[in-house]
Amino acid sequence: MTEMQSALVVGGTGFVGQALVRALREAGLQRVRSFDLRAHPDPAVESLVGDIRDPGQVRQACAGIDTVFQTAALVDWGPRSRARLFAVNVEGNRNVIAACQQSAVQRLIYTSSIDVVIGGRAIREGDERMAYAARHLDDYGETKAIAERDVLRAHDPNGLQTCALRPAGIYGPGDRHRFPPILDAVCAGKMVYLGDGSARFNHVYITNLVEAQLAAARALRPGAAAGGQAYFIVDHPPSNFYDFFTPYLKALGHAIPTRRIPRGLAYGLALLLEGIGRAGIGPQPPLLTRYVVLSTCLEHSFSAEKARRDLGYQPVVAEEQAFEETLAWLRASEPPCSERGVR
Repeated sequence: MTEMQSALVVGGTGFVGQALVRALREAGLQRVRSFDLRAHPDPAVESLVGDIRDPGQVRQACAGIDTVFQTAALVDWGPRSRARLFAVNVEGNRNVIAACQQSAVQRLIYTSSIDVVIGGRAIREGDERMAYAARHLDDYGETKAIAERDVLRAHDPNGLQTCALRPAGIYGPGDRHRFPPILDAVCAGKMVYLGDGSARFNHVYITNLVEAQLAAARALRPGAAAGGQAYFIVDHPPSNFYDFFTPYLKALGHAIPTRRIPRGLAYGLALLLEGIGRAGIGPQPPLLTRYVVLSTCLEHSFSAEKARRDLGYQPVVAEEQAFEETLAWLRASEPPCSERGVR
């Protein structure tokens, strides 16, 4: 198998996708193609607009490419999104696998999630020997687990080489899923911490995740250990989910929330709100879900030792630098409370 000469980033305009496209171009790769629902914002990038649910469009995107990074997914924790989640995250992903096989793509690196093993029990320094969750807390986690299994089963020692990366909570410049909702809640005076503050949770900085993706592409070759394998991707030591955000809130001049809801009460509220949500009442997703409660009130820490051993993965951005870069981006891109309004 030759070295990577061309790359397709499926989901190339998303948070992870844009960072990956940028890194591939900075690494000197001459042919980098983005495939997504909208055109890539950089006019220098080869950009195909299409839908992962359309097999023909996905085949067109994979044509002439040796390495595919599958980062596209619908991220939705609501109880009324099951059909859409399966259409995009499962069937759409199967379209990518089939297109790779039909187009003689050499490598497929799938961006999975720690959610594939989260099922309501604490996880301390979890590694890849863990089984998939017997029952997921939401449809998103279930669809990511199905998609990951599909990718790993598609590994062919004599053909398409595949692996899956399971990042922890991704953050950094360009994030739309972690910091913005936290800041919205703080500005609205609705931010409440859940649990007693003792549970730890792993995050991973976007640049370090991209480094893991590049390492996976380098490691995927016939006979190598990476083929058909899944890898947890973390970087810095875990901390309490809410403690992770506190330094940012302080630096941005926000008052630190002091209200806490015990885990048991929060779980009961989540069950109620999810039930109401399934009936078609209230916001989608609900203001509180079982996943939110249990993922923040129970330990969820993971080890990246297997990725270090098989892929040669090493974080390239230290924790202090990740903080400064994220804070600078928040100051430049996130409006003050007086201008946020209701999203």
